[in-house]
Amino acid sequence: MRNVTAWRTESRPHCRLERRVPVLGAVASRWALIGLALATPVLALDAPIDQLGESLFDSYCSACHQYDDQGMGEAPPLDGAPWVTGPADRLVRIVLHGIKGRIEVRGKLYDREMPGFGRMLSDRQVAALVTYTRSRFGAKRPAVKPSEVARIRQEHAGRTEYWPADELLRLR
Repeated sequence: MRNVTAWRTESRPHCRLERRVPVLGAVASRWALIGLALATPVLALDAPIDQLGESLFDSYCSACHQYDDQGMGEAPPLDGAPWVTGPADRLVRIVLHGIKGRIEVRGKLYDREMPGFGRMLSDRQVAALVTYTRSRFGAKRPAVKPSEVARIRQEHAGRTEYWPADELLRLR
């Protein structure tokens, strides 16, 4: 087997057999991650912006926020939330870098973290996702442009941490 950097012994508590299992090297691990990324059902980059936004929402957001926003997930509901209806820059920052800290939506307090997707999504994809989310969940405002996403991404190019919720609330 190629790219095996080491072997480890794996034993299972329910049987007495032991077997040698390969520990994948960096090259094989990268290929595994690429395979996962390619399996994500996302439309072509030149798809219409509304279709692209919906597809990205389904792929990246709906597992936690739910497809229909009925609040059955562990993440805050999006419908009418100030995180969605407030300044577009706020939601762009969340999608790019993630958010942590206490968030209140509809009188309920959430204290979770959401990862950012800036390393995986292009400026056009982030713009499509934010535009779709805002239009679907209560902010009938102009579409977010990829150039706006690029500006925010460039302003915070060195950022490696999630945005603190209280800091994002100060954006007006």
